[in-house]
Amino acid sequence: MMKVISITTWLMLLILAGCSDASPYAEEPSAQERTITLNLDITTRADELLPDNSEPDIIQLWIFDNNENLITYVVSSQNVWTPVGTDGIDIKTTLQTEIEAENIDVNQSFKIYLLLNQPYTDDGKGSTTPVDFSDVKTLDELKGKMFVLTEYKGDNKVPMTGEGTTTFPSVEGNKIIFDASINATRCVAKLGIYCTKGNLSSTLTINQVTLSKVPDKGYLFKPDDYSLISYSESGKNLLSESKQISSYYTEDMPPYSNNSWDEEAEGSFEEISSPYLLENPNGEVTDDGFLQVNGSITDDDKRYCITLSYTLNGVGYTQNIYVSQIKRNQYSKIYIRINDAITVDDICCQVNSWTEHEIDVPVFE
Repeated sequence: MMKVISITTWLMLLILAGCSDASPYAEEPSAQERTITLNLDITTRADELLPDNSEPDIIQLWIFDNNENLITYVVSSQNVWTPVGTDGIDIKTTLQTEIEAENIDVNQSFKIYLLLNQPYTDDGKGSTTPVDFSDVKTLDELKGKMFVLTEYKGDNKVPMTGEGTTTFPSVEGNKIIFDASINATRCVAKLGIYCTKGNLSSTLTINQVTLSKVPDKGYLFKPDDYSLISYSESGKNLLSESKQISSYYTEDMPPYSNNSWDEEAEGSFEEISSPYLLENPNGEVTDDGFLQVNGSITDDDKRYCITLSYTLNGVGYTQNIYVSQIKRNQYSKIYIRINDAITVDDICCQVNSWTEHEIDVPVFE
């Protein structure tokens, strides 16, 4: 059984422009005298806002003109996030800055690129360093920036990016008002692995969970292709120590249309690992879903592969689970039930992007 949750970050952008001399009637001010004031309302639907600094931190913003010339680069690290609504999930902040706009008129539009949180890259010495944006002068240079996974203190802390274009502005007195809406999403995916046994009297221990075919880096902004990425042959350990499973689940695995199933089964499955993942576009998603079980790991196959090693009733087993086309902003939860009869059927599943959805996955039997 797989549950997929989707969280999307929204940036609402209001850009106000005006010159210093007020005008008593609606008139386009002189482009030579104009100063643009950027007032940004940023709203993100992510983790609940907790009193532990779990909100997004640094905001970076690039604004380009119609010809993709960089107009300005804005950095803000002193952002106050507040809850929106009654559920405590939506949070928002505001940001204001001013730029000179001598060559901008009412026919102008802007391309706006947003980055939330600080991404890191490999420093070539076995450690990481913040991604350097000081050399960004063009849009291609910005879109070429890459990053590596680090330790994140919650879903609000992962790198998030978005882009949009302002609509045709309106004129109010000596002000020109630009509006834009940017859908910013996480640059990473997340995978939750949960296990249970199918028989109360069985003994089940998960010995090791490894992930292979891991990309060495990821793009901050979604690329046209992934040709610069290479994939590791060795497995990444997702389990720090073996885990004995005491939970069991004997009911039928429900269809994905049952949206409340994961709450009902919460006490019947135990979390094994919930790693953040870089995008891996390899593997074909079939009508049966994006998971395939067993087979050998080959050099040519670049799909993520989860190797699950466990001991059931004193006998050791190993299963390979291939995961196809992991995309950014994709949160997948895999619920695995291991029964006493050890034969593995195909696993069927469906993936949505960080939105609540239930998936029917056949069990290990």
